[in-house]
Amino acid sequence: MEKSKQPVWLITGAAGTLGRELVRQVLNDGADCVALDRNERGLNQLHDGLRDEGLPAPALYPLDLIGASPDDYASLAATLDQHFSRLDVLVHAAASFSALRPLEHQAADEWFGILQCGLTGPFLLTNALMPLLRASERGCIALINNTACLAQPARWGAYGVAQAGRRQMAHTLAAELGPRGPRAMEIDPGPFFSPLRSAAWPAETQAELPRAAEAAGRVRQAIQQGAH
Repeated sequence: MEKSKQPVWLITGAAGTLGRELVRQVLNDGADCVALDRNERGLNQLHDGLRDEGLPAPALYPLDLIGASPDDYASLAATLDQHFSRLDVLVHAAASFSALRPLEHQAADEWFGILQCGLTGPFLLTNALMPLLRASERGCIALINNTACLAQPARWGAYGVAQAGRRQMAHTLAAELGPRGPRAMEIDPGPFFSPLRSAAWPAETQAELPRAAEAAGRVRQAIQQGAH
């Protein structure tokens, strides 16, 4: 099999509001893209919608970060190695959030799930894909972050703890990987209308907030600027 000469991206949370737009823009740029999400139906809808727009279809990879084991991530890495032999950009855009509530009122199963999706899963996925990222001359690990809950942490619960951990993970990886790479960064795309945003601020309307396409554009710009 001839390996792709185009940039290869893997985006988690690809069926979500930000991930969907990011997949669309990456494909529109001519890159190859692996769309990963636990929502298989959402992935299929993304695939069909992009084909209807005349865009290439992404490779779909259904995987639930909350329940995935190290073996699941190793299997994903082996599949990517077989088809692409490298990975240029890994974007951790998957997130789990239910509602604003005091930390003492957060159920244990909700705590575990949010941290697995937002922190432990990205750690395991990044480690599994590190050889493929190192095989790229422009490897990049981007952790999407919400810095608003770091500045005002009350009532963000496990989601806020996960965001703080993602920031530290990005800083740790950047310090350890150094100039030889792959690059590691956190990216805050800013506010945009989404179900997660509405869960925190239900009174906001879509007209009051930027579109997800603008947020996705900021993510791509940050990644591309960091490559120079």
